[in-house]
Amino acid sequence: MARTYPTIGLALGSGGAKGLAHIGVLRSLEKHGIPISLIAASSIGSIMGAHYARFQDSKKLEELVLSFDRKKGAALFDFTFRGGLIKGEKTEAFISEILENAQFSDLRIPLSIVATNYYTAETVIFTDGDLTKAIRASIAVPAIYQPIFYLDKLMADGGLSNPVPVTVASGMGADITIAVNLDQVYVETVLTSIPALARIPLHAVNILRHNLAQYAISSADVIITPQNKFRIGLVGWRYIFNNEKALQIIKEGEDATDKVIPEINKLIDQYQKDQSPIRKIFSLFTGR
Repeated sequence: MARTYPTIGLALGSGGAKGLAHIGVLRSLEKHGIPISLIAASSIGSIMGAHYARFQDSKKLEELVLSFDRKKGAALFDFTFRGGLIKGEKTEAFISEILENAQFSDLRIPLSIVATNYYTAETVIFTDGDLTKAIRASIAVPAIYQPIFYLDKLMADGGLSNPVPVTVASGMGADITIAVNLDQVYVETVLTSIPALARIPLHAVNILRHNLAQYAISSADVIITPQNKFRIGLVGWRYIFNNEKALQIIKEGEDATDKVIPEINKLIDQYQKDQSPIRKIFSLFTGR
């Protein structure tokens, strides 16, 4: 029997605190009755995507974020100066706890997590095994988190090679791909003078992320671009610990998704028409 509803794949992008917008995206899709069949996720998107794939509940994810104050956040920072500011072991324990020690096989929605091989620059895609390790690899933002040795590879942030993994979602079998691009809005203000030396590397990374994300979303069927009103840069921890701002970032994701719902529904309707028996018979004669 032919399928009459498309497989909808969601590609959740990288972007530090901007990733809170993913919660609003998920809330909007729930609100409009659009089921997500599979998720491909990079960096902060891997945490959001894994939690949703585990529980399928955007409200539960929002409540988790809003309970995350500075004191809890500080408890996750095991500082080091070897390869990054944060070692990441406490972060791993936290991720495992919030996912209830889940592995890929425990998830309700198929999930692929993207990281980057530090030695070869290649994208690494995790679909099974240790879910926490895969997420830890994917969020290893250079100079912030230590890279992690896993499966005989030195792994770093997924955003370095595939910040919005649309092609991964397509490869998982998505008929319709929805991309959430958190780097659409370039964050630097107008520069009227040469910036301080400390800002130059971050400025350069933001430029690279912006352009790489533009390339990554080129094959998506629908693109969601949260506003980024606060012009959050590479990480933006202070926004995660501020409930008022966190809620506004979540709302940006919801608003941006609400705007593209008609576009998504149109693609779903077209898919269903293409799958109808009459259309299939017609295509046998016309080749279309």
